[in-house]
Amino acid sequence: MDSHAGFAAQPTSSAEGRPVIVRACDMCRKKKIRCEPTAQGCSPCTKYGTVCHFTPIAMKRKPRRPAGFKYIAQLEKRLLGVEALLGERSLGKPTVPNIISHEDQTTAATLPDTAALIKSHNGSNSWMPENELQVPSFEHTNNPVEFRHGATFRVPDLNEADWSTLGSYVTDRLWPHSAPESRPVSLPARQQLPTKAVAEELVEETFSNYNRFLPLFHEEDFLKEFHLKYSTSSPRDAGWWACLNVVLSIAHRLRAIRTLEPTQEHILAYGYAQNALSVVSELNVSDRSLSAVQALAGMACLLQGTPDPEPAAMLVAAALRLAQLMNLHRECSSPGVTESEAEKRRRVFWKVYILDKDISLRTGRPFGQDDDDMDVHLPSKASPESGNLDLFNCRIGLALVQGQVYKQLYSVRVGRQTAAQRAIAAQELSSLLSYWKSSAQLEIPEDLTVSSGFQLSGEMIHKVVLRLTYLHCLTMIDRHLPPMAQSSSNQELRRSEPLPPPGSLCVAEAREAIRLIEAIPQGDCACVWMLLHAFFAAASSMLYNLTQNPISPNAVSDLNLVEPFLRLLETLTRDPNTISQSKDLVQMHRTCNSLNLKAKKAVQHFSSKSLASFA
Repeated sequence: MDSHAGFAAQPTSSAEGRPVIVRACDMCRKKKIRCEPTAQGCSPCTKYGTVCHFTPIAMKRKPRRPAGFKYIAQLEKRLLGVEALLGERSLGKPTVPNIISHEDQTTAATLPDTAALIKSHNGSNSWMPENELQVPSFEHTNNPVEFRHGATFRVPDLNEADWSTLGSYVTDRLWPHSAPESRPVSLPARQQLPTKAVAEELVEETFSNYNRFLPLFHEEDFLKEFHLKYSTSSPRDAGWWACLNVVLSIAHRLRAIRTLEPTQEHILAYGYAQNALSVVSELNVSDRSLSAVQALAGMACLLQGTPDPEPAAMLVAAALRLAQLMNLHRECSSPGVTESEAEKRRRVFWKVYILDKDISLRTGRPFGQDDDDMDVHLPSKASPESGNLDLFNCRIGLALVQGQVYKQLYSVRVGRQTAAQRAIAAQELSSLLSYWKSSAQLEIPEDLTVSSGFQLSGEMIHKVVLRLTYLHCLTMIDRHLPPMAQSSSNQELRRSEPLPPPGSLCVAEAREAIRLIEAIPQGDCACVWMLLHAFFAAASSMLYNLTQNPISPNAVSDLNLVEPFLRLLETLTRDPNTISQSKDLVQMHRTCNSLNLKAKKAVQHFSSKSLASFA
């Protein structure tokens, strides 16, 4: 056996002159066991009677670096930078270059009024040509400017992507108003608050309109805080600052609906929304109060009317998590909480719940609040402010149905079920939605879209939104209803009562809903984006029905009814910035164009055959 002198004396490599390190014999290194040297060799080799041989291994070791050498190098680099700045200052050179920032420049970016696309000055629909042969021409405007807020997430532009897109392709023939004023490319990071008198008018406008039907804020508490804190309002009080700016932004949005020149109102609404968004991080991390939940939900309401629903979805998720952290989803029975406080908690939670279920079904993503994990009561009608709670409670009922539609028809678990099981669930949900509708207040005057210059009331606007939300939910159910031939032959789907033809109810409701596109308030482009999925559901249902049933007596009128929506999609898709923000817009446009072409061919083919039979 080889001598074990290699353990004591470390030989050196004659070729490179670096130390040779030998820690174990060849056999122990191969077996990956501990090598214990002895006078006759190592213990394992002696035990098993193997040759104990050591192969010298030369290892090139890097010089050891002191601990924290990277930090020291960074400090040295920063020190060199400071010395360079001090040297420039001593020579009289300016330390900050005098460069005019792009944000301080202004441009003549136009923001046309969207009212011309909704209705012209004579009350007609501007998306529909004046006669069948005239089609309005379109022209491009300046590229919209993107606004980004912070580093947390991208906030879609509340001005450019919506209003310039909806108005920049209207010809002078459909544009009787004067051109709106140009606005800055970049608004200041902080919008200056108005005087207290002006702010008080805006607050009163919000509470007498929007908050009256969807109570997010408690009016008495808000006004008390308004008079105490308005003069000292700042982002340091994140909850109050965000709530105040949300209320001001909503008020300017409401004013934009009623004016023929909404550009300035949109700019102010956007500025106050930016003020509220500037404290999102503080609300998420450090503010655990009811006002923080209200502020996050209010900002989500503002961002609902934008091409991209993702920021609104994130704000709703944040508001819901904060509400769950405060146990708003549980009925509060603590003796320290008065009935008035409990009622405020209920209303805030249900408002967040409505947003959660609506965005979930619209985007096809899971909701955040499971119905099995909550026991909070509905808002009480016994409170002094219960005059308009019927509409609010009605909207809550629809949100409950929306949650069940997603859970039973579109969740991941449903993908493992059979088509028959999904059809059964769809029929049960259809019955549930019909029961909800029977108790809902969805009556809308038939002449709503006919009267010239008809001004919608606040309650009627909310009813229009409710009606279209109901239609979207109905179409999401209708997609899973089985054809009559299948339902009659399948044992699982047989019923004692005959079922109506699949889709007949959906198509009838779609006809009524698609007419409401002319009832969208003038200047309220947020309604366009918020209800775009509902209008698409109505149009696609009607067009698909025509491809399957071209002999319908309503075929020609149905084609004319969907024309305004097709014109709207054509307008929206002409702006590349809008397309980049809305992932669904291109798909909607492509689907509707394809269905419209097929429907027209089917109707024309049937008409030609009918004429030939009479010849």
